[in-house]
Amino acid sequence: MTKEIPIFPLPNVVFFPKTFLPLHIFEPRYRKMTRDALAGSNEIGMALLRQGWEQDYFGNATVHEIGCVGEIQYSERLQGGRYNIMLYGVSRVKILEFVQDKPYRIAKVKMLKDTRLDRERFDEQELSQTFLRLVQNYVSEIGVQRLDELLKLENCSFETILNQVASVLDLSTQEKQSLLEMHSLELRYDQLRHLLQERLHSLKVAQMVKYAPEDPRLN
Repeated sequence: MTKEIPIFPLPNVVFFPKTFLPLHIFEPRYRKMTRDALAGSNEIGMALLRQGWEQDYFGNATVHEIGCVGEIQYSERLQGGRYNIMLYGVSRVKILEFVQDKPYRIAKVKMLKDTRLDRERFDEQELSQTFLRLVQNYVSEIGVQRLDELLKLENCSFETILNQVASVLDLSTQEKQSLLEMHSLELRYDQLRHLLQERLHSLKVAQMVKYAPEDPRLN
């Protein structure tokens, strides 16, 4: 399925389906985009700007072709025409072509479906619980309160859990973009699990080094 949607490109935001994204809209072109979306389909597509975007930000800086379309769940018009909005991720999309450049970009996109888990090989509930235990271990190790919300996902779908963790975890934008581009939930799970295990291992090694005696003869 293809459709045309407005594209909001940002340099440090990767938006995933089944997650919420709060945005403050202040640039004139994107204020108009928001007005038009609210008067029309209520949809906005988010796309990550490619490296080097600074040279053409106010023009048509290049973006990654895989993004996410969101539905405006909440909007508040502020003084001066600015907006606070809340997007809910609906689907990954592939940008096929841009059909409008000014005042904001509109793209023809293809809606993308994630490959679901093979139910003969995986028990989704069991996998979710195993993954959340790993997340809990990580959150406990780093002690970051803003990640506590990840521990409240127990009753959510496997896809929601994966995408929410990918969204708020302390990953680089490029790592998050790579996760978004994966067409399979199994691949996304494997990569997220690997990233979490790597970080946990690094934290434990750092703790061992921190508390190791300077003179090994003191052991």
